[in-house]
Amino acid sequence: MMLFAPAHARAQDAEEHVIRIGVLAYRGWDDASDNWQPLAGYLSARLDGETVRLVPVTLSSAALLIETGALDFLVTNPGHYLTLARSYPMSVLATRARRLSDGSRATSFGSTLVARKGSGLDSFGALRGARVAAVSPRGFGGFQTVWFEAREQGIDLLSAPSETIFLGFPMDRIVEAVLAGDADIGIVRSGLLERMAADGKIDRAALEVLDPGASYTHADAVSTRLYPEWPFLALARTDPALINAVALALLQSGDGETGLEDIWRAPVSYLAAERLLAAYGAETAPAAERAPPSVEIPPLVWITMAVSLAGIVALLLWLRSVGGLTPVAPAGPSAAEVDLTRRERQILQLVSRGLSSKEIAAELGVSPKTVEFHRSNLLRKFDVRSAAQLVSVAGEQARPAGDSGQT
Repeated sequence: MMLFAPAHARAQDAEEHVIRIGVLAYRGWDDASDNWQPLAGYLSARLDGETVRLVPVTLSSAALLIETGALDFLVTNPGHYLTLARSYPMSVLATRARRLSDGSRATSFGSTLVARKGSGLDSFGALRGARVAAVSPRGFGGFQTVWFEAREQGIDLLSAPSETIFLGFPMDRIVEAVLAGDADIGIVRSGLLERMAADGKIDRAALEVLDPGASYTHADAVSTRLYPEWPFLALARTDPALINAVALALLQSGDGETGLEDIWRAPVSYLAAERLLAAYGAETAPAAERAPPSVEIPPLVWITMAVSLAGIVALLLWLRSVGGLTPVAPAGPSAAEVDLTRRERQILQLVSRGLSSKEIAAELGVSPKTVEFHRSNLLRKFDVRSAAQLVSVAGEQARPAGDSGQT
């Protein structure tokens, strides 16, 4: 039985009912295809044998593929997702629970700073004056997470290294550059060293990790704080019935023996990644787009301004003393001209002390709703629009006439 109607773009394809999933190929497409093919097979089986095709994606190509309708779904890192989501509506169906080197699973990852064994480089401070290899300024786990961590330690990753070499994908090149002596420090996502060692591509003992104790709860070596793992994304143009079917299949990927190395769980919050991107964007935005810098006023100017202000105040006080300045009455009637209930007078006095509705409610032993009701009546009776204006009349004594004891 067909679970969904094929999307418009798929119906135009020579192969009917092809479901295209873009995958960020950060280790190259051969590796990505091998690693993600089990997921494609699993989803195909769960979707009544529909053909699931994996599409290699880079940080640059994803936008074009989305624009041309070449993708139904996308799997990428959180920074890439959040950047694309500014221009292309998409929704997170699930978050990857990746298998770590000790066999456990985690929905979080970080970045790893790696150097040659015996180099003496063992902390973020070593970034100063070093030759650093990274993926790209747009790489989330391959640059930005380390930029944020370094900034917290007073190091500007954009200027502190003597040289920054951006090698792009596959990320394995960064580790190879460190081993070859072409770079002093490499920035890679956590788990890459362990995977390359397991594949027999590197001798793990030949490398050491800077600040390896950043997280004692993560089995893989990590130098930064942890961020949410890769999301599985549905693009806005994808058929809703297909989205529902894929989401259900993903969330059931951990049930029983599915043969999947990585499984999928309910989406986690990507707020930490969003805050990092906001900070990075503010720091690296063109000068014309940045907020204007604050202007430091010399102490002599402050002194001059203070003396001038003091003179103005003295003049106003003298004019008032000789009757040359008439005080301006506050807007609206004064407290003496308004009939207030006992409760309204109580609330008016507490408002004048700067208490919030919640604090007034606790003081009087009533509900915040009751306080808001009386505050609304006070604003109406005094013909004012804000608590600040109420405070301006609250110092006067409200006359008790008409006090009915209402609450």
